[in-house]
Amino acid sequence: MRVAAGHDRLPPDPVVPNRDYRAHQRPIATHMGLARIPMLLSSPRTAIESEGAVTVPPPPPPPPLHGPILPSGQRPGEIVRLTPGTILCAGGPVSPTHLEVPFATSTKWFGRDAPTTAPSYALTFAIDQDGRAVDIQSSPPIFPGFFIDTTDLAPALAASRFAPGMPQRTCGITYTVAFVPVPDAPLASLYAAASAPVPGPAASEIYERLGADGDCARGPGSPRRLNYPAFEAIAQASGTRSWSFLSFDVDATGRTQNVHVVGSSQNAALDSASVKALRGNRYAPGKASRGCTFHFYRLGNQPIAAPALPADAPKDTDALPACAIDPKTIPSLLNGKAYPGPFAARRIEGYAIIGFDTAPWGAVGNVRVLAAEPAAGFGQAAMEAISQARVVEGDVGHRGCVSRVQFRLPKEKPAE
Repeated sequence: MRVAAGHDRLPPDPVVPNRDYRAHQRPIATHMGLARIPMLLSSPRTAIESEGAVTVPPPPPPPPLHGPILPSGQRPGEIVRLTPGTILCAGGPVSPTHLEVPFATSTKWFGRDAPTTAPSYALTFAIDQDGRAVDIQSSPPIFPGFFIDTTDLAPALAASRFAPGMPQRTCGITYTVAFVPVPDAPLASLYAAASAPVPGPAASEIYERLGADGDCARGPGSPRRLNYPAFEAIAQASGTRSWSFLSFDVDATGRTQNVHVVGSSQNAALDSASVKALRGNRYAPGKASRGCTFHFYRLGNQPIAAPALPADAPKDTDALPACAIDPKTIPSLLNGKAYPGPFAARRIEGYAIIGFDTAPWGAVGNVRVLAAEPAAGFGQAAMEAISQARVVEGDVGHRGCVSRVQFRLPKEKPAE
C-alpha cells in the first residue's frame, strides 16, 4: 500500500513558497497603551523645595514599546530552542557527521510564574550500515504544564547522518529546552521562529514585534502580480530547510521599494532569488506602506527515501480474502492525509508494517505496529488509519493479517 502526501500536508510541487500572501506577510504596527507602561511615582525624597513650594521633577518618558500589549497578569510568549545533547551509543559518545537541529518554535503560558525547571526530551534510536538514524522512538516526557511543539525532534534526527559502516544498536540523545521571552529575544531568533513550519502559540507576538517599526498592519494592498524564486535552481540538502525573511516598502503606485533580507538561514542563493522575486511584485495603487514583511522557504531537493525493508519482514496478506482491506474505508491512506506532517515538512519517507485481525462481519481489530522506519511516527499514523478499516464480510475471519504501508513523496523535477 502506497501513501502519497496530501495537498494539505505537502502540495504537488515539493518546493512551495508562501502562496497565501496575507497569511504570511505579518506586517504589524506598534500599539501603545497603558497596560505595558509602568507607573512612575515620585518619592518624597526626590521632591525639590523652592521658595516654600514643592515641585516634583517630571518622570522620564517611558521607553518605546516594540511588542504586543498583553492583558494584565499575562506573561509574554517565549521563543523555544530545543538543543541536542551528547549522543551515547552503548554507553559511549558518538559524533555525527551532521546533526540537524530542530526547528525553532514558541510557547506561552498564563499567570505570572515561569516554570521552575525546563523539561527535557529523550529519543532512542539505532544507526544502520549507511549511517542513518533508524528505529527512532520518543520517551514519554513529563508534561511541563504548557504546550511545546516537539514534533520535529524525530524528523530532525532522521535527517542527521553518522559515519557509514559503523552500525550501532542502542543509542540515545536528550534535547534540553531554553526559553527567551519574545520582547527580549534576539531578532535572529524571532526571524527563525517566524519562518518555521510551526511558529507556535506566540506567533502573533513574534510577528507584531518584527513589524513594530512599520505601518503595514493590513498589508500593502491587493496584489496585482506576485513572483516566486526559481526554487528548482537552488540547491538544498535533503531533509533540511532554508528560509529568507524580507522587509520591503510599497509606494503609492504599488511598486515595491527598499527590498532587503533582514533574517536568513544563510542560503545565499535563496536570499538573492528572494530579493529579486519580491522586487517584481506589484500591488494596487493607493496609500504607500513601509515595513512590510514576507518570507520564502526552500525544502530539500529530493526526499530522503525510507530504509530498505529487511529480508525477514512480514509479508503482505492482502491476497487473503479475509485480510483484504476495503480501500473505501482507508481514505486518509490513499489521499495522503495520514502522512505524518512533521516528516513531510522535511521530505522524509518511511514505511510501516501493521498487523491486525478480522472478524467474519468485516470488523478489524487488534491492530498493532510490527515495524516502522525510520521512526515510530510512521507506524502510529498507519495504525490509526487501519484501525478504521473494514474487510469484506465472509464466512470466517482471520488472525495475523499483515499490511505493508509505504509513505512516499513526489520527486522534484530537475531545473531546465
